[in-house]
Amino acid sequence: MRSQRWWLLLERGQALLPLIAAAGLAGFTWWLVESSPHDGGPSRAAVASSAPDYELRKARVARVDAQGRLSAVLDGQAMRHYTDTDRLQIDQLVLSARDEKGQGLHAVANEGEANRNAEVLTLRGGARVIALPAASDQGVGLRGGPVRFAGEGLRIDMRTRVVSSTEPVRLTQNHSQIEGQSITYNDRTGVAELGGRVHGHYVSP
Repeated sequence: MRSQRWWLLLERGQALLPLIAAAGLAGFTWWLVESSPHDGGPSRAAVASSAPDYELRKARVARVDAQGRLSAVLDGQAMRHYTDTDRLQIDQLVLSARDEKGQGLHAVANEGEANRNAEVLTLRGGARVIALPAASDQGVGLRGGPVRFAGEGLRIDMRTRVVSSTEPVRLTQNHSQIEGQSITYNDRTGVAELGGRVHGHYVSP
Protein backbone atom coordinates (compact mmCIF):
# COMPACT_ATOMS: atom_id res chain seq x y z
CA MET A 1 0.00 0.00 0.00
CA ARG A 2 2.79 2.39 0.92
CA SER A 3 4.55 1.83 -2.43
CA GLN A 4 1.32 2.46 -4.27
CA ARG A 5 0.94 5.77 -2.46
CA TRP A 6 4.49 6.80 -3.48
CA TRP A 7 3.77 5.91 -7.10
CA LEU A 8 0.52 7.89 -6.96
CA LEU A 9 2.31 10.95 -5.53
CA LEU A 10 5.07 10.61 -8.08
CA GLU A 11 2.57 10.47 -10.95
CA ARG A 12 0.77 13.56 -9.62
CA GLY A 13 4.11 15.40 -9.25
CA GLN A 14 5.05 14.55 -12.82
CA ALA A 15 1.67 15.86 -13.97
CA LEU A 16 2.28 19.16 -12.19
CA LEU A 17 5.79 19.68 -13.60
CA PRO A 18 4.59 21.43 -16.83
CA LEU A 19 2.48 23.83 -14.77
CA ILE A 20 5.40 24.64 -12.44
CA ALA A 21 7.73 25.19 -15.41
CA ALA A 22 5.17 27.42 -17.14
CA ALA A 23 4.70 29.49 -13.97
CA GLY A 24 8.46 29.89 -13.59
CA LEU A 25 8.84 30.91 -17.24
CA ALA A 26 6.04 33.47 -16.90
CA GLY A 27 7.67 34.95 -13.78
CA PHE A 28 11.05 35.22 -15.52
CA THR A 29 9.44 36.83 -18.56
CA TRP A 30 7.69 39.44 -16.34
CA TRP A 31 10.96 40.26 -14.57
CA LEU A 32 12.77 40.62 -17.90
CA VAL A 33 10.12 43.00 -19.28
CA GLU A 34 10.13 45.15 -16.13
CA SER A 35 13.92 45.33 -16.11
CA SER A 36 14.19 46.38 -19.77
CA PRO A 37 13.90 50.04 -20.94
CA HIS A 38 10.36 51.00 -21.97
CA ASP A 39 10.18 52.33 -25.52
CA GLY A 40 6.91 54.08 -24.83
CA GLY A 41 8.17 55.99 -21.79
CA PRO A 42 9.85 59.39 -21.79
CA SER A 43 13.39 59.23 -23.08
CA ARG A 44 16.19 60.56 -20.92
CA ALA A 45 17.79 63.65 -22.41
CA ALA A 46 21.41 63.25 -23.37
CA VAL A 47 23.76 65.22 -21.16
CA ALA A 48 25.92 67.55 -23.25
CA SER A 49 29.57 67.52 -22.39
CA SER A 50 31.11 70.67 -20.93
CA ALA A 51 34.37 69.83 -22.71
CA PRO A 52 35.00 71.21 -26.22
CA ASP A 53 34.19 68.86 -29.06
CA TYR A 54 36.95 70.39 -31.19
CA GLU A 55 39.78 72.91 -30.93
CA LEU A 56 41.53 74.76 -33.75
CA ARG A 57 44.84 76.59 -33.68
CA LYS A 58 45.37 79.87 -35.56
CA ALA A 59 41.82 79.61 -36.84
CA ARG A 60 39.70 81.98 -38.91
CA VAL A 61 35.94 82.34 -39.29
CA ALA A 62 34.65 84.38 -42.25
CA ARG A 63 31.11 85.66 -42.70
CA VAL A 64 29.49 86.76 -45.94
CA ASP A 65 26.34 88.83 -46.45
CA ALA A 66 23.25 87.92 -48.48
CA GLN A 67 24.99 89.10 -51.66
CA GLY A 68 27.98 86.86 -51.01
CA ARG A 69 30.29 89.71 -50.04
CA LEU A 70 32.79 89.26 -47.24
CA SER A 71 31.39 91.13 -44.22
CA ALA A 72 33.49 89.96 -41.27
CA VAL A 73 36.64 88.01 -40.48
CA LEU A 74 37.25 86.60 -37.00
CA ASP A 75 40.73 85.34 -36.13
CA GLY A 76 42.06 83.64 -33.00
CA GLN A 77 45.18 81.95 -31.80
CA ALA A 78 42.87 79.14 -30.65
CA MET A 79 39.16 78.45 -31.04
CA ARG A 80 37.23 75.87 -29.03
CA HIS A 81 33.62 74.85 -29.69
CA TYR A 82 31.36 73.78 -26.83
CA THR A 83 28.31 71.71 -27.69
CA ASP A 84 26.43 72.45 -24.45
CA THR A 85 26.22 76.17 -25.30
CA ASP A 86 26.95 75.96 -29.06
CA ARG A 87 29.49 78.76 -28.69
CA LEU A 88 33.07 79.43 -29.71
CA GLN A 89 35.67 80.36 -27.12
CA ILE A 90 38.51 82.32 -28.70
CA ASP A 91 42.01 83.18 -27.49
CA GLN A 92 43.67 86.40 -28.73
CA LEU A 93 40.61 87.47 -30.66
CA VAL A 94 40.87 89.81 -33.66
CA LEU A 95 37.77 91.00 -35.56
CA SER A 96 37.57 92.98 -38.78
CA ALA A 97 34.10 93.77 -40.15
CA ARG A 98 32.44 96.17 -42.58
CA ASP A 99 28.78 96.54 -43.49
CA GLU A 100 27.15 97.32 -46.82
CA LYS A 101 27.40 101.06 -46.15
CA GLY A 102 31.12 100.93 -45.56
CA GLN A 103 31.01 101.33 -41.76
CA GLY A 104 33.73 99.26 -40.17
CA LEU A 105 34.42 97.62 -36.82
CA HIS A 106 37.81 96.42 -35.62
CA ALA A 107 38.22 94.66 -32.29
CA VAL A 108 40.91 92.88 -30.28
CA ALA A 109 40.83 91.15 -26.88
CA ASN A 110 42.76 88.61 -24.87
CA GLU A 111 39.82 86.25 -25.12
CA GLY A 112 36.24 86.19 -26.26
CA GLU A 113 33.14 84.20 -27.05
CA ALA A 114 30.99 84.10 -30.15
CA ASN A 115 27.63 82.52 -30.91
CA ARG A 116 27.34 79.86 -33.61
CA ASN A 117 27.00 82.42 -36.42
CA ALA A 118 29.70 84.74 -35.04
CA GLU A 119 27.08 87.52 -34.92
CA VAL A 120 27.38 88.34 -31.21
CA LEU A 121 30.82 88.65 -29.62
CA THR A 122 31.76 89.04 -25.97
CA LEU A 123 35.28 90.38 -25.40
CA ARG A 124 37.22 89.93 -22.16
CA GLY A 125 40.58 91.23 -21.05
CA GLY A 126 42.17 94.25 -22.70
CA ALA A 127 39.20 94.68 -25.02
CA ARG A 128 39.59 97.35 -27.70
CA VAL A 129 37.03 98.28 -30.35
CA ILE A 130 37.32 100.87 -33.12
CA ALA A 131 34.23 102.01 -35.03
CA LEU A 132 35.22 103.34 -38.44
CA PRO A 133 32.63 105.55 -40.17
CA ALA A 134 31.96 105.35 -43.87
CA ALA A 135 33.40 108.18 -45.92
CA SER A 136 29.91 109.63 -46.50
CA ASP A 137 29.17 109.71 -42.75
CA GLN A 138 32.06 111.91 -41.66
CA GLY A 139 30.81 114.64 -39.31
CA VAL A 140 27.43 112.99 -38.51
CA GLY A 141 26.78 112.43 -34.78
CA LEU A 142 30.03 111.16 -33.35
CA ARG A 143 31.33 110.57 -36.87
CA GLY A 144 34.05 113.21 -36.77
CA GLY A 145 36.52 110.32 -36.92
CA PRO A 146 37.03 106.78 -35.62
CA VAL A 147 35.42 106.11 -32.24
CA ARG A 148 37.58 104.01 -29.92
CA PHE A 149 36.40 101.98 -26.93
CA ALA A 150 38.60 100.43 -24.25
CA GLY A 151 37.61 98.28 -21.28
CA GLU A 152 37.89 94.88 -19.68
CA GLY A 153 34.56 93.72 -21.07
CA LEU A 154 32.82 94.76 -24.28
CA ARG A 155 30.02 93.24 -26.32
CA ILE A 156 29.48 93.59 -30.07
CA ASP A 157 26.20 92.73 -31.78
CA MET A 158 26.95 92.55 -35.49
CA ARG A 159 23.24 92.35 -36.35
CA THR A 160 22.41 95.74 -34.85
CA ARG A 161 25.92 97.23 -35.01
CA VAL A 162 25.78 98.02 -31.29
CA VAL A 163 28.83 98.11 -28.99
CA SER A 164 27.92 97.89 -25.30
CA SER A 165 29.34 97.26 -21.86
CA THR A 166 28.07 97.11 -18.28
CA GLU A 167 31.61 97.67 -17.00
CA PRO A 168 33.79 100.81 -16.93
CA VAL A 169 34.78 101.88 -20.42
CA ARG A 170 36.72 104.71 -22.02
CA LEU A 171 35.59 106.36 -25.26
CA THR A 172 37.94 108.47 -27.32
CA GLN A 173 37.49 110.31 -30.60
CA ASN A 174 39.86 112.86 -32.06
CA HIS A 175 40.73 115.06 -29.05
CA SER A 176 37.75 113.98 -26.92
CA GLN A 177 37.89 111.39 -24.13
CA ILE A 178 35.01 110.31 -21.91
CA GLU A 179 34.82 107.55 -19.29
CA GLY A 180 31.67 105.96 -17.91
CA GLN A 181 30.47 102.97 -15.87
CA SER A 182 28.55 101.60 -18.85
CA ILE A 183 27.98 102.38 -22.50
CA THR A 184 25.71 101.64 -25.44
CA TYR A 185 26.95 102.85 -28.82
CA ASN A 186 24.90 102.53 -31.99
CA ASP A 187 27.27 102.41 -34.93
CA ARG A 188 24.45 103.07 -37.39
CA THR A 189 23.51 106.41 -35.83
CA GLY A 190 26.86 107.34 -34.30
CA VAL A 191 25.19 108.02 -30.93
CA ALA A 192 26.70 106.86 -27.62
CA GLU A 193 24.88 106.64 -24.27
CA LEU A 194 27.08 106.47 -21.17
CA GLY A 195 25.73 105.54 -17.76
CA GLY A 196 26.80 105.77 -14.14
CA ARG A 197 29.52 108.22 -13.20
CA VAL A 198 30.65 109.96 -16.38
CA HIS A 199 33.64 112.25 -16.64
CA GLY A 200 36.08 113.47 -19.25
CA HIS A 201 36.19 116.17 -21.87
CA TYR A 202 34.53 116.54 -25.25
CA VAL A 203 35.87 118.65 -28.08
CA SER A 204 33.39 119.41 -30.84
CA PRO A 205 34.77 118.39 -34.25
